[in-house]
Amino acid sequence: MSLTSRLETRSGRPPAELTGFIGRREELAEVGRLFGRGRLVTLMGPGGVGKTRLAIRAAAALGGACDDGVCFADLSSLHEPGLLAQAVAGAFGLPDQSPAALDALVRYLADRRLLLVLDTCEHLVDGCAMLAEVLLQNAPGLRILATSRQPFDIPGEHTLVVAPLERPEPGRHDPLRPCASMRLFAERAAAVVPGWSLTVGNQSAVALLCHRLDGIPLAIELAAVQLRALSVEQIVDRLDHRILQVRGRRSSLPRHQTLRAAIDWSHDLCSPGERLLWARLSVFAGDFDLELAERICADAELPAAEVFELVAGLVAKSVVVRVESAETVRYRMLGTLREYGAERLDLRGETEALRARAFERFVGVIREAAAELAGPAQARWLEWFRREQATVRDMIDYGIRSAGPGGEVLRVALTLGRIFALQGLIGEARHWSARAVESHREEPGHDWTEALALAGLLAAMQNDLEVAGELVLRAEERALEAGDPGGLAYVREAQGVCALYAGDLDGATRLLTDSHDLHARAGTVDVLVPITDVYLGVARTLAGDVGAAVRHAAVAIRATEASGELWCRSYGLCVRGLAVLLGGDAENALPDLRAGMRIKRDIDDRLGIALALDMTGCCLIALGDAVGGVRLLGASDWTRDYTGTSMFGPQHALLRVVYEQKSRDLLGDEAYQAAYDSGRALDLATAVAEALGERPLPAALAEPAGRGVPGVPGRAGAAAVAAASGGAGTAAQRLTRREVEIAGLVSDGLTNREIAERLVIAKRTADSHVEHILAKLGFSSRTQIAAWFAQRSSPGAP
Repeated sequence: MSLTSRLETRSGRPPAELTGFIGRREELAEVGRLFGRGRLVTLMGPGGVGKTRLAIRAAAALGGACDDGVCFADLSSLHEPGLLAQAVAGAFGLPDQSPAALDALVRYLADRRLLLVLDTCEHLVDGCAMLAEVLLQNAPGLRILATSRQPFDIPGEHTLVVAPLERPEPGRHDPLRPCASMRLFAERAAAVVPGWSLTVGNQSAVALLCHRLDGIPLAIELAAVQLRALSVEQIVDRLDHRILQVRGRRSSLPRHQTLRAAIDWSHDLCSPGERLLWARLSVFAGDFDLELAERICADAELPAAEVFELVAGLVAKSVVVRVESAETVRYRMLGTLREYGAERLDLRGETEALRARAFERFVGVIREAAAELAGPAQARWLEWFRREQATVRDMIDYGIRSAGPGGEVLRVALTLGRIFALQGLIGEARHWSARAVESHREEPGHDWTEALALAGLLAAMQNDLEVAGELVLRAEERALEAGDPGGLAYVREAQGVCALYAGDLDGATRLLTDSHDLHARAGTVDVLVPITDVYLGVARTLAGDVGAAVRHAAVAIRATEASGELWCRSYGLCVRGLAVLLGGDAENALPDLRAGMRIKRDIDDRLGIALALDMTGCCLIALGDAVGGVRLLGASDWTRDYTGTSMFGPQHALLRVVYEQKSRDLLGDEAYQAAYDSGRALDLATAVAEALGERPLPAALAEPAGRGVPGVPGRAGAAAVAAASGGAGTAAQRLTRREVEIAGLVSDGLTNREIAERLVIAKRTADSHVEHILAKLGFSSRTQIAAWFAQRSSPGAP
């Protein structure tokens, strides 16, 4: 799939059904009836009974009644409860918003009518129950269909136990009307042996086989595969023996015993090499490709050269499933078969050794990524990361929990933190960076300092400046204590970013310049080094020093052109475009902004796209295309809401207010709001296409091109921006009800953290609201907000 296509495709689309769907008519009808009584239905049953297939088919039937469609969230590969809300948000195609992903989901779903399918919840049942309860309470148009081996046990839940397919009674089946389990066997058998069909001669044996297998779909499918080498009668004979063995040594339910027997038998029919690979493949939390299987599973006992043939053998035996992918062939195991493989691996006494070896080899991959991330291979590594996210999460979690070598874990966390950040997944980058830092807080050396500085920088990007300051202070103390100039370079960079987001432009310039000089003396080669010049460009742009801003952006662009790096280059282009725009040359600013946007689209950097949309929107407004520009502002706000990030500090927010006001003056409030709302409703791919001029505005919104909007400032000093904003009186009329409420709490003396606790919202959300209030009122301090609110609330105030 191309990266452009990825923007157009929601990741949570239900998977396509690759085989026929047999039976379940009554269950499908019952799901519909249960949704008539409530908004949460949980399909329950053991592994292999067909819960996921039933959920997919039910979702297809119910989706037509949902104005906003169906979203499918596969939780089978997620083993970190703290990332549950992020995983579901990702299924909706929302950029990462942790640690406020739940807040983002609630906002996104509040006014939508859709069906959410939560598949494979049993290992996260408590978290899924809490998530479902919160979402259902806050989103009246939401319905949730879950699959689990146990119920959520929350108010309003309706459960449906998914039984095995109807099974025939031997000697009493109707030869003219085979039951569902027999039809399933016949369909799968025909796929294995072309031309095979139910006949008078084999129906009795098929009926006996399906009866022995208790109608369990997975067991039937595994048995059908054996037709390549055996007749149905031979399968029955061997299965009878296997079931007797299993029931003679286990006390589980009969259906579980039958499935176990079928899986045991499939295992016995594998070659020794296939059995070994089956066990070792169980270390993969999600799907995988051949290269990764060779890297992790091969050794002297299982040579890498044999892995392909062994994988092909497991596919032929329906143990491993081929996953369709546009980029490469990928594979995965069903959860029940993966659990079986993990059990076999444990019986071999290899579990810990293999996981340790897998982590060691994973570290080798990450070393390669770290060495190449700042060069021409960057896009390839970002694409690799997107494919392997489930395995990446599983491996770093193992490394942290196992208390492995601190240097390795911290280095992996640093590289992954950068990769997460390069894709705009700031919240998840913070999650893993913080876990790695806290689990290795006594680890001496440069890596711990660098990891702590990165965690602080990421916190600043989400406007969590209090936490950012604490983290960076700890990093500074460690760097100074150790006499580590390389570590201090990262500390100064993080401090500079904190100052930028806090609005201290001179402090940001000084600290970022120190970082730049320290990196230069240390000869640091890192993807985050050129970004220092980008941040310097932002600081000088917002301070009104356009010439210096253009020079800093040009330095970053030249450095990345020489190295082949893309992420920093795209930011350099956007910042140079913004500086040129504020220098009064919107026409020459647009090519840079669009060039940066194209790269952002190519590498799928959602946070970068949000910022580029905002800058390009302002540029279009300056060029006279107010409707097109305002649509991009709306699209930018929607994207930034769900990345959990803010603009580059209060001066940037004030600048945005200037362009909003000028476009309102040009269009009028009603037309402005229509354009803005239509922009917030755009999917990301359409918004980017409009920004790049690849897609025209809808005819109903198009307007004749103007000659530019008069009065847009050519410099971005805070005072000039505030003066141009039209004053607090008119801006106050545009505060939302929530913003007025928060202004009142600021007036009462509450901190942002206290406001968040009072309103039960994320602190980052409170930060964002306060920043918007400052920008809309043209203020620079909380004291001004308090004074304004007191005046507004006084008797006789308008």
